[in-house]
Order: sequence, then C-alpha cells, then structure tokens
Amino acid sequence: MSDLDLFEPLLSCGTVEALHTTTTNIAGQLGFDHFIYGVQVNTSITRPYQFILNGYPKEWRARYIEHNYQKIDPTYAHCITKKQAIPVIWNNQVFKGDDATKMRNESREFGLQRGASFPVHGGHGDAAMLSLATSQDSCKAEQEIVSIIGKSQLLACYLHEATQRIVLSKPPLLLTKMELTFREKECLLWAAEGKTGGEIADILKVTERTVTFHLQNAGNKMGASNRQHAIARAISMGLIAP
Repeated sequence: MSDLDLFEPLLSCGTVEALHTTTTNIAGQLGFDHFIYGVQVNTSITRPYQFILNGYPKEWRARYIEHNYQKIDPTYAHCITKKQAIPVIWNNQVFKGDDATKMRNESREFGLQRGASFPVHGGHGDAAMLSLATSQDSCKAEQEIVSIIGKSQLLACYLHEATQRIVLSKPPLLLTKMELTFREKECLLWAAEGKTGGEIADILKVTERTVTFHLQNAGNKMGASNRQHAIARAISMGLIAP
C-alpha cells in the first residue's frame, strides 16, 4: 500500500463519526495510540470558530479544558498562535518552564508519553494542528516518530482537507466557497487604510457608486453587518493582506 492509499479513505468520509474512525485506524497503522486534531477559523476576531476531533483519553481532554491548558501549551502556540510551518517533536526543549512541564507530566499519566504535533495552514485564515501520541516511553519510540514524520505530516494535510469538506464548508464558515473578486479586495484594502468611498473611487478611477457596489458585495459574501465588519472579517480570514 502506498502512502496515498493509506490516507485517501479520509477524503471519502461523509460524517464526523466516519472521520474519527478512519483517523483512529490510520494513526494506529502509523504506530500511534492517540490523536487530536483541532482547527481554528478566524470568522471573528474576538470569537474564532474552533472544531476538535478528539482521539485523546476523554479524562485528559476534560482536564485540559478545565485548567485552560491551551494558554500554556507550547504545541498549540507553535502550530496555531505562531503559525509555524514545521512539525514539533515533544521533548524537554519544547515543554520548558514550570507550567508547561507540569502539564506535560500530567498528560503522561493518561498515556501520552511520546508524540509530535503537525501544523496545517489554509488560505482562508484557518490554522489547524494534528497531535499524535504513543503510550511507549523510550528513545526507540521517539526514533520511530522521527522516522515517519513525513507520513504524519501528510496525515495532517489529508485530515484538514477532509475536515474542510465535512465541517468547514457548512454555514456560517463556507471556507471552500468564499471568494472575493480582485476589485472587491482592492476596495476593501483601501477602505482598511481609512479611505472614503470617494477617495477609493479616485484612486481606482471608477465611480463612488461602483466602489459602494463592490464593498457591499464583499460584505454580503462574508455575512458582514457594515463596512468595518467586512474589513475586519476579510483580514481575519486571510482574504486580504498587506
């Protein structure tokens, strides 16, 4: 079986339940006992959308949420907050400091002995991560994780694509359908610079009515309530950038 044959079943999943079962099977074939996948979509600057596919022990996940460990989790910071592109292997250099070390030691009690986390970043403001863990605690286990790091990253990419099809393509997200025209982006960028409709019209050599038309169209596509909301949503979702 080729690597692609291993991951292709993810793209055939039609439900979250099927996605969970398929991911569990693939992770097991790669030698991992547990996994967790999470994606954050900045549909809102203050209240981003999050989706979690949990293959971790439920008791550990409950403790993680209860103690708000996301704030001190270096793997979350690496993959989501800092939007790093490379995987991170769990070790003492990653989990440093009293808080992170305490969290790491607690996770070991639930069988998360060795592991790695893999970032995936989409083109619509979506940032995702897949963490894979084994209950084996040995140098050999870490070497095996390193040896299949490419396959694990590929799993993260396939899982993210499958999640987009099942979850992120539904309202109010519509990631795969969200497209702004070149002119809509131009108008939003100038509006983000504080330009009025008349000033944007002069810059682009069009009428102010045309500018208003493009801004309203862009806002309607994103479900924005006004011009400022449209600018904020476009930036947070990565639809416009400097």
